[in-house]
Amino acid sequence: MTMLRLVLEYDGTDFHGWQAQPSVRTVEGVVRDALLQVTGEQPRLSAAGRTDAGAHSHGQVVGVPLSREWEPARLSTALNAVLPRDVAVRRAELAGDQFHARFDALSRTYRYVVASRDARAPLLRRYSWQITGDLDVDAMRDAAALLRGEHDFGAFGRAPRPGGTTVRTVEDIALRRVAAPDAEGTTSFIIEVRANAFLHGMMRAIAGAVVAVGLRRMTVADLAAMLADPGSAQPVTVAPARGLHQWSVTYPVVGEAAPVEITS
Repeated sequence: MTMLRLVLEYDGTDFHGWQAQPSVRTVEGVVRDALLQVTGEQPRLSAAGRTDAGAHSHGQVVGVPLSREWEPARLSTALNAVLPRDVAVRRAELAGDQFHARFDALSRTYRYVVASRDARAPLLRRYSWQITGDLDVDAMRDAAALLRGEHDFGAFGRAPRPGGTTVRTVEDIALRRVAAPDAEGTTSFIIEVRANAFLHGMMRAIAGAVVAVGLRRMTVADLAAMLADPGSAQPVTVAPARGLHQWSVTYPVVGEAAPVEITS
């Protein structure tokens, strides 16, 4: 067996998420179809994360076990020749036989893009959440800072398995202002979160809560209460999937002291 590690980039707009499902178009589904066409095999894939319908990835990591030996660059080229235009293999490399893209990951980084503009923004609609009104950026940064560290994030998402823990560790979180491609009249922000793992819906709920604080629909104290008592927390607006970008995944390196971050 040959185990390969693929790094994928995709525009999630026209996909029903990562995970293969009958009768709908998914990223895993088109990757499996491409692998069958190129290799004649239908391997069971592992992925670093199951992105939502409409969400995008710049560095999705996928483990691909194949019975036949493949040179990574050759496989990457062959797959890109048959994959649809909204998916690309950015990189392929050999991995250990027991590699699992999800369980071996040390941390994941997601970015959420918010565009503040009163007028309609057609050029931003596929990849960001457009909001109207002034944002209190200082309050947003204060809210984000509360989320750093180990907390019960039960108010922000659900565990992958019923009854699983909702405790997660946010290793870093940042709010950055960025230049928008259409410039005048638009202020764009990236909410970037690195965590050991994410609950289902957690990143979009974090983005929704931070933006709600910026729009003065929630307070920093409200956010603190969500962490202190998730069971009685007020519902939070979950940000739309189109602004969510899976950015990178960090893995240990066998025989080296430092982990490696796998990104686009």
